[in-house]
Amino acid sequence: MKQTRLLTMLGVGCVTAAVLAAEIALTRIFSVTLWYHFAFLVISLALLGSGAAGVWLYLLPRPFAGERAPRALPWLALAAALALLSAFALYMQIPLTVNALRDGLDAGEIGWLLLTYALLTVPFILAGAVVALALRHYQAQAGRLYFADLVGASLGCLLSVAAIVAFGGAGAILAAAVVCALGAFLLALDAAPRHARLVTGAALALGALGLALHALSPWFVLVPRQTYNNDTPIFERWNAFSRITLYNDDWPIPFGWGISQTYFVDPKPDPGHLMLLIDEKAGTPIQRHTVTEAGDDWDALDFLAYDVTALPYYLYDAPDVFIIGPGGGRDVLTALRFGAARIVGVELNPIIVDLVRGPYADYAGRVYDRPNVDIHVDDARTYLAARADSFDIIQASLIDTFAATSAGAFALSENGIYTVEAFELYYDHLTDGGMVNFSRWYYADGPAETLRLVSVGLQAWENRGVAEPAQHIVVLANLTPDRIADEGLAGMLLKKTPFTPGELAVIAEQAERLDFAVLYAPGLTEAQASPVAAFVLADDRQAFINAYPVDISPSTDNRPFFFNVVRLGDLGSDAFARSAIYGFGAEATRTLIVTLFITALLAALLIVLPLALGRGAALRTAGGGPYIAYYALLGLGFILVEIPMLQKMSLYLGSPTYALVVILFALLLFSGIGSLLSQRVPASGILPSLRLTILALLALIAVYALLLPAALRATQGLPLLARALLAVLALAPAGLLMGRPFPLGLRYVEAAGAGSLMPWLWAANGTLSVVGSVTATIMAINAGFAAVFAAGALAYALALLATLRLGAAPAAAGERPGAVDFAPAADI
Repeated sequence: MKQTRLLTMLGVGCVTAAVLAAEIALTRIFSVTLWYHFAFLVISLALLGSGAAGVWLYLLPRPFAGERAPRALPWLALAAALALLSAFALYMQIPLTVNALRDGLDAGEIGWLLLTYALLTVPFILAGAVVALALRHYQAQAGRLYFADLVGASLGCLLSVAAIVAFGGAGAILAAAVVCALGAFLLALDAAPRHARLVTGAALALGALGLALHALSPWFVLVPRQTYNNDTPIFERWNAFSRITLYNDDWPIPFGWGISQTYFVDPKPDPGHLMLLIDEKAGTPIQRHTVTEAGDDWDALDFLAYDVTALPYYLYDAPDVFIIGPGGGRDVLTALRFGAARIVGVELNPIIVDLVRGPYADYAGRVYDRPNVDIHVDDARTYLAARADSFDIIQASLIDTFAATSAGAFALSENGIYTVEAFELYYDHLTDGGMVNFSRWYYADGPAETLRLVSVGLQAWENRGVAEPAQHIVVLANLTPDRIADEGLAGMLLKKTPFTPGELAVIAEQAERLDFAVLYAPGLTEAQASPVAAFVLADDRQAFINAYPVDISPSTDNRPFFFNVVRLGDLGSDAFARSAIYGFGAEATRTLIVTLFITALLAALLIVLPLALGRGAALRTAGGGPYIAYYALLGLGFILVEIPMLQKMSLYLGSPTYALVVILFALLLFSGIGSLLSQRVPASGILPSLRLTILALLALIAVYALLLPAALRATQGLPLLARALLAVLALAPAGLLMGRPFPLGLRYVEAAGAGSLMPWLWAANGTLSVVGSVTATIMAINAGFAAVFAAGALAYALALLATLRLGAAPAAAGERPGAVDFAPAADI
């Protein structure tokens, strides 16, 4: 009996750690080069690679038969490391940009997208081959290797964060390749000839040297195809959240999204600003501000008082202000300009705060170091949930901008501030006369973003028991575009108590002075002709929402895609086609659908078709249908449960990257433990244990659906580390259970004499996982994550039903636990 040794287990663990580290690094890289929803597609890319590897090793057994297998393992691992570097370098040469996707998906762009997907699958195929071959060669120890595979992958999740912070996005790919080379060296030490040890050792040494040189002076770097004004950044840094760059900006007027044109009648000299970009898309300025011995030079920043985002300050004397996403400090300067008594800002990205407080502190007038300014690095909802503070103004000025369209395209952590549940939290943290001040783009021919913002606010206020929310809301707009053609800027003021006649008089006076349109205000009849007024005053707002050409329904934590206003049935419509915002959302959804087609096509070409041509007769095995259905439904169920959990943890932890790391770490680690424990099940108890496991998993999914949202809300205010630990503990039972059905099924299939079906079972599992990862995203956008979660539970329930039709397993065959004719790559 072949026995695995520690070095083989460590080598396999290093390879899977490298795979997961590269997987997560690619989500950050795709956010810079394409759209953030490709984070979900990286999961399918890794699944596709491991699935194809298992099938091809089955179809080509001779080169890896017998004792050739342990000698081949280090070469496959080394090939995976080299492929990771070369595939990424080639990917960076593909002329596929977000602007190209935005302009329309023609055959050429679809071809580039297909090439991108196929190219980056190669290293995952080779890494998957390492695991599949090891599992096949050491059949009797499959449980131990499966454990090493999953634990290594879980540790790779932690490695990814450290590598991105230390080496940047491209550097993290280099670090993953070095870890993969380490795995090759360990595998060579275990069973390969001397020359294999020398080659893999030399490759590891060269990789380590290259990584060290990169740490001293980055040479393996990501060069975006598009930069701000095609310029070179004066600053660049990565962290787990994003890539931050800083540029000199030659915009000819003072920075502002909604500055009144009346200011430019007699403008003052522009003091200048720097443009800070998040993932090369979402922008926030660092405003130059001069402070002399006489005090602040507010005269030079007089334009701040002319912006539509500043209107609430005309209603308060010395207000307490809470700013969501203060970025480079412009909103903080506005609050200081109007004499705010206390300013609390919560910025998610620490690099931004470090820039404003550090090298550019003097440039910004040390705005974050004022005695009445308190800046925190945190998620805004998490910060508020942990405190009982109340504020006169809670402000968010164009938070996300293009981060959730061109760069983020449905980035979940950022969208979390635009949900009904978020606005309920804002309501709870307002003083009795306080208000929320949110700004969004206003497209006059169809103000979908503004209407959706109003929809969210009104629903939240109604949920908090406000009887007449129409008396609590004012919407104004600067309809003269400054930066985006055809897009004005609207500001929604949502007050905890009804607006008083005096407040409405001040608003009307300032709107007239600044030439802002009053889209809705209680009692101001001249505003009632606007679409916003029609919506606020509608007798049946739901009927208005249903009849509107695009989706303006209130976004919720279950369906937090505030910026996706395009219904699936309206993707081909020309409505609002001139709107940049609408166009971004439409193209993002179209891209997802095209990517679904690409994933299905590649799964068919790399997994199903080769197997059909090479081993099609196995499909006709008597009683094979239930086995295939069982494994297909396991793959679909896992991914449909994983994606909603990722969303929940994104809101809970405040970052999609943190959520991806925590989710994968917990599920992979505890799935590995569950798989290891499943080896102890006696042969006679395999099928009962399998069925009991799925029943327990279904019960746990129901518990999650009923209790997890409340538990997460109750602990939202805890420190990040505490929340991460709680998330791991919450997911541990799911991981333990989800790790059992696959290996138990392998043992049962082998015991039942259906070994010829084994590659088809893995193909069905991998294919449904690959397609399901993209389908889950499309389903969530249109039906919500609860529907995806329910679909995952249904898939597991159907898998349980499939076990009722499995053939009987002979007792004698069952005495060889873990011995299988075909072992899949077990990277979930």
